[in-house]
Amino acid sequence: MNRLTEDLAHAELLEALAPALRDAGLLIERLKAGGLVHWDKADKSPVTEADEAAEALLEAAIRSLDSEAVIVGEEAAAAGTLPDATARYWLIDPLDGTRDFVAGGTDYSVNVGLIEDGVPTLGLVLHPPTGTLWTGAAGLGAWKEAPGTPRHAIRARPLPGTGPRIVTSRSHLDAETRAWCEACPGADTHPSGSSLKFCLLAEGGADAYPRFGPTSEWDTAAADAILRAAGGLTLGGDGIPLVYGKPGYLNGPFLAVADPGAPSKLPPFSA
Repeated sequence: MNRLTEDLAHAELLEALAPALRDAGLLIERLKAGGLVHWDKADKSPVTEADEAAEALLEAAIRSLDSEAVIVGEEAAAAGTLPDATARYWLIDPLDGTRDFVAGGTDYSVNVGLIEDGVPTLGLVLHPPTGTLWTGAAGLGAWKEAPGTPRHAIRARPLPGTGPRIVTSRSHLDAETRAWCEACPGADTHPSGSSLKFCLLAEGGADAYPRFGPTSEWDTAAADAILRAAGGLTLGGDGIPLVYGKPGYLNGPFLAVADPGAPSKLPPFSA
């Protein structure tokens, strides 16, 4: 017997989960306004009560659609709950960019993604400080909306001939990334945080996002799904589309691009 979420079309899932993303964003902003206490996880990355509360809210929203759904959440994984990948599973990053969040910045996001047969096919990303929501699903397209701005379709852009706009990690800018960016003629490099970098590519605001350092699948899945739905692509270090369901849910190096034809015009990217 199919699980309920397998019977729901992607469009229905996006509509059903969007309110939960907004609720998680409001919860995060409310906790931030009340003052935050943070502590370090085993990997020395910070975590706050906002991370844990938002993940619980988002998991409950998915389980309200399917009580048997396989869900991999960042905070549950940190606590030792890490289910094996299946053909169809959900990834939750309740607060991507916690370092920036704790420091008082605004580059953080709420993320829910669906993986089917190793491919990110559906994603929702919310930017809590502005209430901006990006959504997308395979075969349907991608959209952006914000308070005062109605939902509208977005599309990744072709690589401009004048030089690419490259988004890089604000807190994990390593020597390999700097060297790759410097090898791009005419490149305009823009540091940014969290999964919002993928969203900039998806909406036509940037052209490439190189990442040599490690990330987890929950860091990328939701926004990667939106980018792919908007016409872009994320390649692994082996030059093929990034696959999900890897051991430990860990990503190696990847290159996200707005234009699938861009890699042939950019410096080699391999690992």
